[in-house]
Amino acid sequence: MGKYDYTYGGSEGYCYPGTDILINKLGISDERALTTAEREITSLKLLILFDKPAAKEYDFAVLSEIHKTIFGDLYDWAGQIRRGDFFSKGDSIFCRGRYIMESAGKIMGDLRNENFLKGLGKTKFIERTAFYMGEVNALHPFREGNGRTAREFFRQLSLSANYLLDFGKTDNEKLLIADIEAFNGRYDDLVKILEMAINEK
Repeated sequence: MGKYDYTYGGSEGYCYPGTDILINKLGISDERALTTAEREITSLKLLILFDKPAAKEYDFAVLSEIHKTIFGDLYDWAGQIRRGDFFSKGDSIFCRGRYIMESAGKIMGDLRNENFLKGLGKTKFIERTAFYMGEVNALHPFREGNGRTAREFFRQLSLSANYLLDFGKTDNEKLLIADIEAFNGRYDDLVKILEMAINEK
């Protein structure tokens, strides 16, 4: 198992029996073929979301809808909170399933209290975005696709706050490591990455 592979506790019926391959609407049971199909479909869905008008506010319902849009053609559970309790990646243990809704309410409530980061100068906006990216990463509410969903969520949130967030300007491996650091309350690396990726509109 690789350093950043997922470990999922229990038997929640997500995968074809005897495999780690997610049951999907396309009936693909080959891991490489599913990876290719998922990449092609989700890339198209993200392009569609790119032209979608900004939401009035950014909450867990918006996060879930983004996930459903990206993955709805692939998985029946798109947009739904993951089943089961234990979910980890490397050394990171994510929010237990039973606490996801409660924790999401707290995170999104705090974000609302900060007016969805509107009106902040660039330095402060980046700092608070890094913080909330760490919080949403720790939540990890979906069985698959949390990273892509969170990045689109914060791209849209940034746009509503008059900032352009372009993850295309970042290095995927460095972003992954920075996300893990933020998960553990260390935001410096993620702040540095966001400084390169965020500009005023």
